[in-house]
Amino acid sequence: MFKKMMRFAAPILSVLLLLAGATITAHAGDSVKIGLSAPLTGDWAEYGNDFKRSITMVFDKVNKEGGVHGKQLQLVIMDSRGDPKEAVLIAQKFVANPEIIAEIGDFSSSCSMAAAPVYEKANMTQLSPTASHMDFTKKGKNMFRVVTTQGIEGPFNARWAVKDLGKKRIATIYINNDWGVDANKFFVQEAKKLGAEVVAQEAFVPGEKDFTAILTKVKRLKPDLIYLPAFYADAAAILNQAKRMHFKTTVMAPGSLFSEKTIELGGKAVEGLLVAANYFNTDPRPAAQAFNKAYQAAYGKEPNMFAALAYDAAGLMVAALKAAGVNDRSKIRFALEGLKDYQGATGTISYANGHDPEKELLKITVKNGKWVVYNP
Repeated sequence: MFKKMMRFAAPILSVLLLLAGATITAHAGDSVKIGLSAPLTGDWAEYGNDFKRSITMVFDKVNKEGGVHGKQLQLVIMDSRGDPKEAVLIAQKFVANPEIIAEIGDFSSSCSMAAAPVYEKANMTQLSPTASHMDFTKKGKNMFRVVTTQGIEGPFNARWAVKDLGKKRIATIYINNDWGVDANKFFVQEAKKLGAEVVAQEAFVPGEKDFTAILTKVKRLKPDLIYLPAFYADAAAILNQAKRMHFKTTVMAPGSLFSEKTIELGGKAVEGLLVAANYFNTDPRPAAQAFNKAYQAAYGKEPNMFAALAYDAAGLMVAALKAAGVNDRSKIRFALEGLKDYQGATGTISYANGHDPEKELLKITVKNGKWVVYNP
């Protein structure tokens, strides 16, 4: 009877291990595993692939130099598809695998915040390159971010729009998820404080394809600027539809739109788009130029902000592993908190005073079909 039960149990156990994302190999003792949760398919796939490229580049370099404490870094990659429910399932698989010592991801604030309680309960560090919702790092003591928060970016953009550009009638069109609501809120608050009239705040659901009703309403209100907290697929659709409606006004957005995909999908409709960014490839700082050079050598193209943020996340993780060792999940948090003035591609990063780094933002725009530094 026992043998019969084992015959049934063995294949079931194998399937469970596979579903759990287990990556146990014969050389498991010679490696240390880091989980990556990111959208690799779907409308946000380019963001996730930016993550994958940069982190792989960093880990490959470290491994060629001998690894960390004699162990090779191994990236365990899982596709969240930009779905918070999927991000939670991935988190459960990662924490259940004792070989995974920490996690990088997810891309969106919604995915990162949904998964945070799982990582917090397991005392596993969750380092998101891009989750900018103000509440993300409040989810627990193990949550860190690399990107600037919306509490900083929103007001920065509002000052750019109202004080620098003199825009007084503003409409917003934003994705109705955790990040979009946060991005819209902090921009609107500052714009109103500066004396602008916010004539409309229009939310759209993720996956929406037809923006005719929203654009018709906003066009009728004649705003002199639209603020667009969205991602490249949505923004390109909105601006292409606006162009077909002969609706032309100044458009500004958070750094979420700093992607070649925005230009590829938006074409002439995104010409003149104004964006705040955490990184641009002409940044003269040594760390930024070293990243730019390495990325172009590895992939044959210029990196964007998301690649840079992921590069810094990988570098921070390596620095933490060197300081904390590779055998105890709980020590990674303290190692990150102990890092001071880490010189990253996106600026100087310290976590001694909290898990939200403060960095300067850059102004960029689309000119003649290319991203360039904004010069008024």
